Amino acid sequence: MRFYVYIESVMIHFHIITIFPEMFDSYFKESIIGRAIKSSVISVHFYNPRDYTKDKHKNVDNKAYGGGPGMVMIAKPIIQAVLKAKGKKKKVKIIILSPAGKKFTNTHGRNIIKKYTDIILIAGRYEGIDARVKKILKAEEVSIGDFILTGGELPSMVIVDAIARQVKGVLGKKESIEED
Repeated sequence: MRFYVYIESVMIHFHIITIFPEMFDSYFKESIIGRAIKSSVISVHFYNPRDYTKDKHKNVDNKAYGGGPGMVMIAKPIIQAVLKAKGKKKKVKIIILSPAGKKFTNTHGRNIIKKYTDIILIAGRYEGIDARVKKILKAEEVSIGDFILTGGELPSMVIVDAIARQVKGVLGKKESIEED
């Protein structure tokens, strides 16, 4: 059975927390997403945690508190970037991209944009993100599949694309969003 669903909603705003905002340039400028941004159907904003550090090296990583290999992204710069993105907005969903998170689906994406106008995506790096970030921000961990990538930027692009294509005005015809 096939069915079509367009989400009739206000403009959806994506806020991406990443230390590599340049990674998004080509994909978001050259795709359907780029057209949706240009026509103000969606918006995408970037916040670099390095901009919220106080040390001269703009460090965003440190050794994990409990030990173990590698480094984790520290909480304070991420939390400050999220607070800047959130501002005074009321309908905000905060998502941490993590291979350990709940698997993202189109249904999950539809449910998000039915309830929220602003979606904050936190793209981690290294061995992950300080666990206090999830707890303090009441963020949901989301995964795009059963594999591990070097960072959360690609999953952020996937989620923006999957959610945005369900917003009226992003695709040309509602049949383009069909599902099995």
